[in-house]
Amino acid sequence: MAKEHKYFVSYIYSEGWGNIDVTLNEPIQSIDDIRSLEQAIAENLELDESICVQNFITL
Repeated sequence: MAKEHKYFVSYIYSEGWGNIDVTLNEPIQSIDDIRSLEQAIAENLELDESICVQNFITL
């Protein structure tokens, strides 16, 4: 069984701000990982693509 990496993520977007907890198969290690996370949040929550991760912490 692969290790899960859980994060609490705060973000902003054109209409305000929000936060979410996410579980990933791999740890966040690069800016590309953060950009992928932004895209996934936008798609899953049906938000526009202006989303920007402000902070994340490991849970």
